[in-house]
Amino acid sequence: MADREKMSRRAFLERTAIAGIGVAAGIAVGSTSDEPASAAPAAAHTPLQQATQLAESAVTQAPSSKRSSIAIIHSPSVLVNNKVNRDKCLQMLDVAVKHVFGTDDAAAAWRQVAKPDDVVAIKVNCISGVLFSNVVLTAAICQRLQEAGVVPENIIVFDRSTGELKGRGFTINRGGPGVQIYGTDGDYSAKFDHRTYKDRLSKIITEKASVIINVPVLKDHGGAQVTLAMKNHYGSIDNPGPYHGNNCDPYIADINDIPEIKDKTRLIVCDAIRGCFQHGPGPNPGDLFTPASLIVGRDPVACDTLGTMMIDAERAKHGLPPLGGEGKLPKHIVTAAGYGLGTNNLQAMNVLKTSV
Repeated sequence: MADREKMSRRAFLERTAIAGIGVAAGIAVGSTSDEPASAAPAAAHTPLQQATQLAESAVTQAPSSKRSSIAIIHSPSVLVNNKVNRDKCLQMLDVAVKHVFGTDDAAAAWRQVAKPDDVVAIKVNCISGVLFSNVVLTAAICQRLQEAGVVPENIIVFDRSTGELKGRGFTINRGGPGVQIYGTDGDYSAKFDHRTYKDRLSKIITEKASVIINVPVLKDHGGAQVTLAMKNHYGSIDNPGPYHGNNCDPYIADINDIPEIKDKTRLIVCDAIRGCFQHGPGPNPGDLFTPASLIVGRDPVACDTLGTMMIDAERAKHGLPPLGGEGKLPKHIVTAAGYGLGTNNLQAMNVLKTSV
């Protein structure tokens, strides 16, 4: 296992160069091909070099002929005067989904996300009053779904409680015309067992949705080390408290392995317009940084791996250690990769990074 869990520093640097982690590390951002880029030797103790201590991270799969397509889309103008630009969000999303679904037609890509007869549950993250899924970005996703033919009443923007959604600026709508926006509010399934998970799941997922779009935020976490796509589903379950031991491992992976979550998830849009590099998930204002980016894909493990690296690059600037420890990813990412929920192997990812 030890041999499989390591990649060379050189290999990591090459993959990092094309993965767009430079968005956080201050490296120029531009479009890339699928060919590995040669990495020039970095000066000792630079933020990127410190971040690439993740080169020894646990890798559980060998590269396959079918790689996970992930897009890291950056825009210096998506956030102006602390306001998110909706048109720029739409542009970033379109570039991303074309890459993820392998087409030059954005409208065709969105039709692969959801069909007109689908009910789409958009899982946002509203637990923190400082950093949460952006309302404008969420509205842009809803717009593209409707243009793809999804009836607005069949789009449900949700989190664990209506009160949290309202407190973050979402306009609540439960039963009226238009996109539905409300919380689970205690309406959970019957208890069930799946691996170590023995509790309930939101009925929005189990009984209403045919498709899930996961919209997490780029945040570190005091327990899980990061809270990105996979940890976001702690807001989909009843009573997450017992599932925080051992850095939330294997609990996060076990929850994401629940068929209703695993099989229905069609897209992940990690809101990395803003992020936090320490004291998450409820950071102080001084813990925030502005990658001005989206991390988009269908593979939650790959998205969380790249998101972790983006946060670690920022942490290195502040003299902070990597979230998973030197040369390691957070435990639950490694476990989820071992379950086959996705890949944490950079060589098994087809990563587009570009600026729009």
